[in-house]
Amino acid sequence: MSTRNIDKLDLLLSKLDKKQLADFIRKECCNSKQLQDRFLALGAGTLFKPDSAKYASRVEDLIEDYSDRHGYIEYRATFDFNRAVTRILDEADEAMENVQWEVAVAVLMGIASISEDILNSGDDSAGELGAIVSACFEKWHILCDDELLPENLKSEIFDLALSRFKDKDLEGWDWWWDWIEIAITLADTPEKQDMVVKALDAIKSNDDDDNWSAKHNAEMAQKYKLEIMSRRGSEEDQIKFMYDNVSNPDFRKRLIQIVWDKADYDEVLRLAKEGVNHDADYAGLVTDWHRWEYRVYQQIGDRDNKLKLARHFFFNGGRWGEKEFHMNSTWSFGGQNGDKRPQKSAL
Repeated sequence: MSTRNIDKLDLLLSKLDKKQLADFIRKECCNSKQLQDRFLALGAGTLFKPDSAKYASRVEDLIEDYSDRHGYIEYRATFDFNRAVTRILDEADEAMENVQWEVAVAVLMGIASISEDILNSGDDSAGELGAIVSACFEKWHILCDDELLPENLKSEIFDLALSRFKDKDLEGWDWWWDWIEIAITLADTPEKQDMVVKALDAIKSNDDDDNWSAKHNAEMAQKYKLEIMSRRGSEEDQIKFMYDNVSNPDFRKRLIQIVWDKADYDEVLRLAKEGVNHDADYAGLVTDWHRWEYRVYQQIGDRDNKLKLARHFFFNGGRWGEKEFHMNSTWSFGGQNGDKRPQKSAL
């Protein structure tokens, strides 16, 4: 709305009496369910108990409004749909600012409950549908990090998040893990932490499992379990846990960094070589482990083994910005008399 129209609106509001405004609002609300829902939301948390189902229903109505005759939101309509749902999400921000915690929870619970419907409602080539779900979970995290959030609501949200995670709500999307992150944030007692660990332990995958998704989920569960351990366990317990699950590449990288910082180069090489064999089917990981081997050989002055790895880096190159492993750093071109054959550099 233009500034000029806002000025006119303010002028009109200053002249209308309460009855005129009430009659107008009542009439417009009778003609528009969306306006009625938005207006009644003003009383949530004060006159009415907040109801998450109401907010879910409002989004469902928007899905219907923006869908074509086939019940599908086309690409060009997703932007406007995103803006309409965002206005509902903004009510959670306003509620948090006004310390109306129950309203904020109801808004987020309502929208989160139909996240899959949102994601499957139309063409998300532009990412507008996924952005709604991301924004919803971002507000969940902001809410859960607020020190003023009442304890009873913390427990309620913890139970909700853990339940949604165990029910595999949004499994297959990264947002599934947001549920466990929320639960971990609110797991402020040993009992709650044990509940989180139990839920994570239920996600397992055999080392020989060819199902990439199952393997990824198992590795993610291990990482979150380690996060719980970091709150209540010793550093030794955490290191032991990582060694027990060293097939997790994230753990192997952490362990290698730990022993590297301790100048335990023999252990760096052992972990790196073991990683090369274990992850032989994953070229990116193999290169990561070779990089660590190279660093050790460079550190201890093992020229022969550096030259052996030079062939690998020559054919595979290095990542952008990693001059140490770029082929120009391990090999040089242009020998004597204009010879263009590859020449080993003085490593």
